[in-house]
Amino acid sequence: MRARWAAVAVVLVGGLLAGCQVAVSGSAGVSAADQQKADRLAAQKTAVDTALDALRQAPALQFDTTVKDASGKPADLTFRVTRDGDGIGTLPFEGQAVQIVQVGGELYVSANADYWKSHGLEENSTQFGTGWVHTVGTELPVDPGARLAPGKLADGLRKSLATLNQTADPVRRKLPDGTEAYQLGGGLGALQVTTAQPNRVVGFAPALIDPLGGAKLGTGFQVRPITGDELKKFHTDFDSAVAGLGQPFEGLAQASVAVLNDKLDCQDFVGSCTTSVDVSTSVVGGAQDPKPVVHVTLTVEMSAEALGSQSCTTQGDAAADATITMSCSVKFSLPNRTASYQVLAKPTAVGEVRVPFDANAVKQKLATSFAALGG
Repeated sequence: MRARWAAVAVVLVGGLLAGCQVAVSGSAGVSAADQQKADRLAAQKTAVDTALDALRQAPALQFDTTVKDASGKPADLTFRVTRDGDGIGTLPFEGQAVQIVQVGGELYVSANADYWKSHGLEENSTQFGTGWVHTVGTELPVDPGARLAPGKLADGLRKSLATLNQTADPVRRKLPDGTEAYQLGGGLGALQVTTAQPNRVVGFAPALIDPLGGAKLGTGFQVRPITGDELKKFHTDFDSAVAGLGQPFEGLAQASVAVLNDKLDCQDFVGSCTTSVDVSTSVVGGAQDPKPVVHVTLTVEMSAEALGSQSCTTQGDAAADATITMSCSVKFSLPNRTASYQVLAKPTAVGEVRVPFDANAVKQKLATSFAALGG
């Protein structure tokens, strides 16, 4: 009897276990609403991945943004950059419109005097504000070539995905041109990717690629690829920008000059006097290849009692840490009588460090790189 009851108990326990397994299996599914949300999230993820892959393959990109000028009037800014990191255009650094030409790893910047003052270049701000200045990307809040070139931008945005909310139900927004885009938000800003194929990145917050420096570029850029005829026009515009650089200031070096061996020579009965001087130069900082040059401006004030004063100015280029001979002349108006006059000359010189720039050589390199891109 005991054995029989034990056998019955075992059968009953087995039946109870089997019943529990069936009940658990029946409750493992998800609701239709949850499944639909999961499908929407999967579609968004696919769109983002596809768009970032396409961004990486673009031969060139155009960035557009709008900022307000000092009077509060909106201003549209555009920057274009190739896959190689060569770019031209204007970026809104810290609220200032800063023009950029970046080619072959060299960076040239044009900004007003206030911009240079705000970056600690009080002494050079006036002259820097009149032309192009050679500098390095680390001197800017964001290095355009290192952050905005297609491959670099794709890497930066992919890295930023961890800061974006990718579990909330996808948000779709209509852009001003009517395009529908996913908008993934986060603490650093938003990323916008088109919902329709072929998926592409159409907008992003600069802080996504650099939380500190990017924030100084404003709240958002629109971005699109440049191909075909637009790429050819980009090449043409790039050549024009390079031709307009002239002889840029060297923003990474300082020069000092000294006037030596001044000589004054005046012609009898003519009234013309010429001052010749040697000007020595000394440069601290800057690149060693090619070596910077010092653009020297010599001003000489010559005066004589009863004749008044006259001044002349001349300019010349000297190699760094070298001496250049310079001269300039004035002509006094002599009275109609015989007399002698003692003429005094006071020469002063100032030096600006400039970068040797061969625009034609740069254009030849651009032709090769754009040809590889299809433009």
